[in-house]
Amino acid sequence: MTIYGFRQRVACYVTRTTHDGDELLVFDHADDAPAAPSGTQVPAGTMRRFEAITDAALRETAEETGLSGLTFVEQVGSVELGLHDPGGPSITTFVHLVAPDGGTSSWDHVVTGDGDDRDLVFRCRWERLPLQLELAADQGRFVASVTGRAPTRSSPPPGAA
Repeated sequence: MTIYGFRQRVACYVTRTTHDGDELLVFDHADDAPAAPSGTQVPAGTMRRFEAITDAALRETAEETGLSGLTFVEQVGSVELGLHDPGGPSITTFVHLVAPDGGTSSWDHVVTGDGDDRDLVFRCRWERLPLQLELAADQGRFVASVTGRAPTRSSPPPGAA
């Protein structure tokens, strides 16, 4: 009898607040073939063995976008895929991170790390919330949970007095 394990993944909703409102970090693959685009995505990837969700989220975002100095806010949901689902079996935990104020509105980033995406070029940009486009691979499933809720860096953590 074959026993299957599952991959643990993390997907990151990185938000920032500007004078125009809250924005979500997204990217597209610069090298996509026009006939088979990967679609607009958020930073996501496989967690390392025994890696904390917070550490995986910060690492994946840095590898795929170059952003650092982010603040972990909360887990917002998860999706489990079974053995016969595309990409399954896996569990993806969706998290909310907040980026520092300022910075550019768009940039190209060469992916770092040791994953399959290494050396790909991602075209990163900030999109206004509520999001007016569809994210690839059902990555937008929980995006409404961060719309209008991007805390500033000076906000106290939940439960603080």
